[in-house]
Amino acid sequence: MVELFFWRSNLNIMKKIKLATIIYSFLILFVVYIAVVGFLIYRLEMNNSLTQKTARYIPYPVAIIGGDNFIFFDDFYENLKAIRNFYENQDFSETGFRVDFKTADGQKRLKIKEKNLLNKMIEDRIIQIISNDSGIKITSDMASQELTRIMQEFGNQQEVKDRLQNLYGWNIEKFQEKIVKPDLYKEKLYAHFRENEDGFKKSEEKIKDALEDLKNNKNFAQTAEKYSDGETSKNKGELGWFSFDQIIYPVSQVAFSLKKGEQSEIIESSLGYHIIKIGDKKTEDGIDKVKVSQIFVKNPDFSKWLLEQEKNIRITTLIKGMFWNKDDGIIEFKDDGMKKFEENIEENSSGDISVMF
Repeated sequence: MVELFFWRSNLNIMKKIKLATIIYSFLILFVVYIAVVGFLIYRLEMNNSLTQKTARYIPYPVAIIGGDNFIFFDDFYENLKAIRNFYENQDFSETGFRVDFKTADGQKRLKIKEKNLLNKMIEDRIIQIISNDSGIKITSDMASQELTRIMQEFGNQQEVKDRLQNLYGWNIEKFQEKIVKPDLYKEKLYAHFRENEDGFKKSEEKIKDALEDLKNNKNFAQTAEKYSDGETSKNKGELGWFSFDQIIYPVSQVAFSLKKGEQSEIIESSLGYHIIKIGDKKTEDGIDKVKVSQIFVKNPDFSKWLLEQEKNIRITTLIKGMFWNKDDGIIEFKDDGMKKFEENIEENSSGDISVMF
């Protein structure tokens, strides 16, 4: 009886050991599998069905922001796939440019797209972090309302949905999450920056003083010399001849609505405040042009402010061949050959649709 008891006890122990061995073996295989897929992603830069399916369940980061914010492989390559879809499903024959990312040259172009995409995703995440720290929170309802407004502007909502699906492979929910929400965060953060930055009030007061001088019949050139910032002051306001698309919006709209000799009220653009005067108008080679003088007072630069905020956030990229340039606030290539290739593309991009996205 005692022997039977010990035999059963040993049998239970053996079963427990066998079960533990199976569990540990499974865990070891699982860890090895994760490591192998990680090696394929980070070292061999493979983006295939194996890495994509695994990344849906295992969060492999491609960038770390501030130590506790991540951009993951799955989301990053989903966006890259949308970019490829945009180019590969359109007819660019009229531009004389054919998109083919399968060639050696095309692979380099795709790598530039990859870098630019990562920059955009990092910037969007940083803006969200800074916004949240400033008490700004974009809810799903807010993003949905903004999406509705955008859709109404386009008119035919079904056509918009079809174009999103055909060009990017997105449904409307993807568009809201990937485009509408980040843009809304940036818009709200800019409004917060404007409200709390004293420089805006000083710029507004300065341009109002300039307008008051003009209304008191002060000379435009002398007023520009007195109040304008930068080169406009040195040139006493004279800018030269411009076509409509060479002038920043909404200054362009006002400039081409004025008659020769007329002067505008205060115009606000993304750069600052403008008062313009039209010295002359003409049509050259079928293109309407205006001769413009302006008084320009710049606003605090949101992009520079954002860059300063970025410098306080530690950013690491895990994509092979790229690194985060803290001083410039941008992802760059490590390889000099890729840097030169990118520079050449930028210098010779006329008609090349692939550098416009």
